[in-house]
Amino acid sequence: MRLRATGAVLALLLGAGLTGCGSGSGATGADRPVVELARARTELQTVLDGTSTALSPALRYADDAYRATPHEDGLSRENDGTAQLTLRRYVLTKVAAAKQPRLLEQARAYWTAQGYTVTADGSRYEAGARTPGGTGITLTIGAPGNVTLVATARVKDPGSTEPFGAAPSPLPTGADGAPDTMPRYEDPQWSS
Repeated sequence: MRLRATGAVLALLLGAGLTGCGSGSGATGADRPVVELARARTELQTVLDGTSTALSPALRYADDAYRATPHEDGLSRENDGTAQLTLRRYVLTKVAAAKQPRLLEQARAYWTAQGYTVTADGSRYEAGARTPGGTGITLTIGAPGNVTLVATARVKDPGSTEPFGAAPSPLPTGADGAPDTMPRYEDPQWSS
């Protein structure tokens, strides 16, 4: 169980590091348009749902809460009045190492077909894109085999870490009560 909790923490840290303002989403905080909060919420959900639907056969997943992280000016380190709104989707289906390139290819193909700008192309462990409206999306494969989809948008700082409340359904938890988002479900097409 300890290893699972470590994997979940690693997934959170990797997801946070890869979706910062200079992430694979292809846009820095300064060059991304500020989107109205409710619209950003809809766009993040739409981008995640579209990408998830394009991954075939379907995968099981769990969504975290929408999270807002204030954006700091690079020089003064003061909040510039904006925040990055993030929605993470943790894939709970085990994806075998041999099938991971297929997962990334399906995501890139979908994003290209939607007119998104693919920003993290050719990586063995990450794919990223940006919509014409500035919403970023990344698909990351972590070291222990965990897969995370992360959508981000720049919004006016809502003044709350979870502006829309807790996750729609609780994330899976380990024996220690901490989130455990490591894949646990087998699928004949993905897992072997």
